[in-house]
Amino acid sequence: MVNAFSFACSACGKCCNSPPAMTLAELFRHRDRFVGCIAIGRVPRKRAGERLRVEHHESVLDEADIAAFDAIADTLLHRAGDTFSITAQGYDYPSLARCPALEDDGRCAIHLQGKPLTCEVVPLDPLVPDTLQHLVLAGRNQSAVYLGADCIQEGARDGATLMVEHGRVVDASANDALKRRRVALEKEREVWGRAVFEALRRELFDSPAALARIPAGGFLTISIVPALLTVASASANCRRLCVDYIDSQLALIDRCIALALVRRRLDDRPVTQELRGFANAYRHAKAVLAAPLSDSDSSLAPCDVEAYLSGVVC
Repeated sequence: MVNAFSFACSACGKCCNSPPAMTLAELFRHRDRFVGCIAIGRVPRKRAGERLRVEHHESVLDEADIAAFDAIADTLLHRAGDTFSITAQGYDYPSLARCPALEDDGRCAIHLQGKPLTCEVVPLDPLVPDTLQHLVLAGRNQSAVYLGADCIQEGARDGATLMVEHGRVVDASANDALKRRRVALEKEREVWGRAVFEALRRELFDSPAALARIPAGGFLTISIVPALLTVASASANCRRLCVDYIDSQLALIDRCIALALVRRRLDDRPVTQELRGFANAYRHAKAVLAAPLSDSDSSLAPCDVEAYLSGVVC
């Protein structure tokens, strides 16, 4: 069987049905459009001999596959018994079923103004080895999100880009996007992810009862404040950048809630409650950041963090 898939984006917007995963730097850039949060997910560990099957596509994982999954986990994920992803994420009302950057004509409002890197990776998955990306595409091709879009086609197709074939990502642009997204995730882990993981270890990752809050196949969303406090510890300028971000986020949350109150949907209420919780966390963080910067034991290089968040050249 030839495990080849082609992809042709028609800009229909069907896959833009929720805010994307983002980097902290991307959230800072688009602070007036995306409410930021931290998304925590459980990533099942793979075992040699395990069968992965999507319709007639099947792979039996061997030691090389497991080594590839482990290499990704070692650089991008976090381990505490189980394996977890900790990523920055845009947040909005699921009832809207759209990305905040999606225009009425189905186009992306920020396509040429810093579109999140994770959107460039679509429809591939940076947490899956390249040799198994054909299963990712096979799964997406059968999902309700892509139903009717016909953007993913099995085999080579006229008018479409051959994306994966014979266990390789053969399209140069897709291959480059995958590499850049993985580098970005590694940077996120270095700048704030590892510190947040350790800060949450006792109350979340070492607690079976707390871990039950992470839905199977989904994410637990929490305030992004722990990430902000981590990067703010690097320098006074990083604190200023974080305070500016908080001010923008508080205004955005107020606008989002005001629109939700006009819609008067019962299923919006839990989201409104969580947004208010985010706002309270932001206000508390702003008060903390107003205090003078003490000598920090942060291992973060101030110049690196400032450049990461704002593009400042030291």
